[in-house]
Amino acid sequence: MIAIIRMKAQERRDMLWEYVVEHAGQLQGRLEHEGRLLFLSQRARHDDVGLFVHVADPDVLAGFIARDLAKIEGLTGCWMISMLKPLFFPLPRDTSGMSRYAITVRTSPPKLEETYESLSRPDVPPGTLMAYLALTCHLYGDCLQFSVLAEDEESLNRYLDESIRTLPGVLHLTVSLIERTKPLVSYDEWSEYSATHPSWDAAHMINQFGSA
Repeated sequence: MIAIIRMKAQERRDMLWEYVVEHAGQLQGRLEHEGRLLFLSQRARHDDVGLFVHVADPDVLAGFIARDLAKIEGLTGCWMISMLKPLFFPLPRDTSGMSRYAITVRTSPPKLEETYESLSRPDVPPGTLMAYLALTCHLYGDCLQFSVLAEDEESLNRYLDESIRTLPGVLHLTVSLIERTKPLVSYDEWSEYSATHPSWDAAHMINQFGSA
């Protein structure tokens, strides 16, 4: 499973970011071969840092949170969001000229599957890229999350207005600018990691991770 662990600091969220970056090797060592740190992200105007983690077993993730993350100095809480049926879309190597956004979708429950299927086949305009999509069900009604890269806010808003808000069942979108992202794994590392789990479909795992 892939999960987003949002770690909150009451005073200085940058301290959490710096801790994870500095101790990434040590934290990965605690997971050993049962999980992989994927990347960090930080939302604008939020006092949390998001750590994306892939684990072989939910109990591994529970232990990692309670044993390691919860003991980081200055951390005041953790919120875990499961990424169900995650899709990661290929991205170019250089996206430095684009801004990243995380969008949460509130849907009418009977339209949830239909909305997910529509988003899984994105028809994005020039200057806009889809990064990932997942069912999350992390709040009542807020059941989907996806990430978009856009060259400017006007391109993003046009895409959301014309292609997403018009989908049957979509009730509301919450858009968060991602201030920064830090990859913690390369595509080659992910390929090697997946090969250590013969009971998993490695090709499917790699396809999920893509190059995002």
